Amino acid sequence: MSERTDRRTVDGDDPDSGTDTYQWQVAQRHYEPDGQRELTTTIVYTIAEAEGVSPCEVKSPPLYESVDVPAIENAFFGPDISDESRQGVGTVEFQYADYLVKVRSDGWVQVYEPSERA
Repeated sequence: MSERTDRRTVDGDDPDSGTDTYQWQVAQRHYEPDGQRELTTTIVYTIAEAEGVSPCEVKSPPLYESVDVPAIENAFFGPDISDESRQGVGTVEFQYADYLVKVRSDGWVQVYEPSERA
């Protein structure tokens, strides 16, 4: 299930533009490293939920053009790593189409869409 939250960021390309960009969380799912689904699958399902489409419709651009999922999986979850000995702690953010996607080391995958406020 998703909870709609916001996050404010200032447009870094033009700090004098006066435009504030807000990111609204539109979807989230939890990845279980010991579960049956791969991290790539969890990311695709979360993006599909945000877009309101079937996961098989998430094709363009290919996910591998936006992020190196195996690198995230290795850094955060590693092969046979338990929660106590996790290799990395933090968040990886990347753009996929118009969305900001966050993969957190606690397993949460969150998708945000941009929104401007006056």
